[in-house]
Amino acid sequence: MEKDMKVGGDDVAQAALDLAHRAEAEDIDEKTLHALRWKIDLRLLPLLTITYALQSIDKTTLGYAAVFNLQTDLHLQGTDYSWLGAIFYLGYLAWEFPTNMLLQRLPINVFMSATVIVWGIILMCHAAATNFSGMAAACTFLGVFEASINPGTMLLFSMYYTREEQPLRMGIWIGSAGLGYVIAGISSFGIGHIVSSIESWRLIFLIWGAITTAWGIVILLLLPGSPLTAKFLTEAERVLAVNRVKVNNTGIENRHFKMKQFWEAMLDAKTWLLFLFAVTSNSPNGGLTTFQGLVIKGMGFTSLQTTLVQMPSGAVQLIMCPLACYLATRFQNCRIPIMLACLGPFLAGVCGLWLIDSSKPYGRLACLWISFTYTAAWTLSMSVATANTAGHTKKITTNAILLIGYCLGNFVGPFFFKTEQAPVYNLGVGMMFFCIAVQVFSLVGLWVLFWHRNKKRMAVITGLEGGQDPSTDEYDRGLLDETDLENPYFKYVY
Repeated sequence: MEKDMKVGGDDVAQAALDLAHRAEAEDIDEKTLHALRWKIDLRLLPLLTITYALQSIDKTTLGYAAVFNLQTDLHLQGTDYSWLGAIFYLGYLAWEFPTNMLLQRLPINVFMSATVIVWGIILMCHAAATNFSGMAAACTFLGVFEASINPGTMLLFSMYYTREEQPLRMGIWIGSAGLGYVIAGISSFGIGHIVSSIESWRLIFLIWGAITTAWGIVILLLLPGSPLTAKFLTEAERVLAVNRVKVNNTGIENRHFKMKQFWEAMLDAKTWLLFLFAVTSNSPNGGLTTFQGLVIKGMGFTSLQTTLVQMPSGAVQLIMCPLACYLATRFQNCRIPIMLACLGPFLAGVCGLWLIDSSKPYGRLACLWISFTYTAAWTLSMSVATANTAGHTKKITTNAILLIGYCLGNFVGPFFFKTEQAPVYNLGVGMMFFCIAVQVFSLVGLWVLFWHRNKKRMAVITGLEGGQDPSTDEYDRGLLDETDLENPYFKYVY
């Protein structure tokens, strides 16, 4: 068994299929499957959610550092601060596709853990910056090494969970970023009270960098890779873990890069609708993440008050992401409708920021908080991408393009928040209105595309001779690394 599981490429796909056939020959009760899922949850979710919370904290340290006079100490002028917020995503963007290639060719758990350790070290290096150039270099490399977490986690979820189980887990995972914002606010408030010869903003980078590095060592020891080789599962449990997810028709793992699947992903309309959504979902995120502290401080709050007043934004994300994803798990084919619904409060918040006079800071503050419901729509978009893409090379290509959109959006977002427009930032608010409209277009387009493809496939399945049950062939073709377009039995979820 162990020898078989160490082979690569299509042999891995065949090994997964063999395991699934073994499980089919056994009589497995629901209680056993429930216990296995719970065991997987207890191992994967704490490791992945804490990692994502730390990533969220580390990305926002620049925003908290700005509240403690980073701009003055580094002699930043004009758009320098906007560039620091954006250049992180330039590094992320440049390394996104190589990262996905490495995730396919290397043990996923080892690669992810190593990047966490390195980015923790780089975060500590931020504290040594004395000018714009030094800080820009550190931000760029931080983006490079944080690029593995999103695609790596999406791959792990597709390996261990069924399509029905994925949205809730993704909601908990992304929601942990909200917890990170809350923790970052409290810790920054405490760090701001430290009396030291080192500036408060430098201490923020040093402390969180050290914590992240230590956590990287923890996940290096504990994070599992493919269920075919997961050491925390017994041999019998690995068999069941593979059999559980065969219904996804998205495969387990394949280390051969298949050019045919790459081009299929590049020519699939679904890929570019997801990309368009990613860009317009994350342009507001880039601006708000970088400038939220300055927006709040511009309302008349002190530096220390600002660190605390940012926390409700994180609380909104912490609540909305798991809630939206729970509803997507609870009700069939309602992911896209829920995403559209989450854009409603976001639109209301942006309208408030546009219409409420700056003389009423608490009204504007409440609108800023509720606008963070957009994070739930972004969370579900990753679930839509993962659940509706089959074939390992096509999956990593689609994930890479989705996350390239994520990077582009976050890169351009800060430049719409002009320092001279503080504290209203009219251009930034206008950008968010435009992005909401494009997001609606993208989601409706995906909805129509998935519905049309399912309708065509149901006509084919209904026409099978003699009422033949297609499920066996459907699952086998999925485990053998066929794509969603190659497998005529693949059903899209929306």
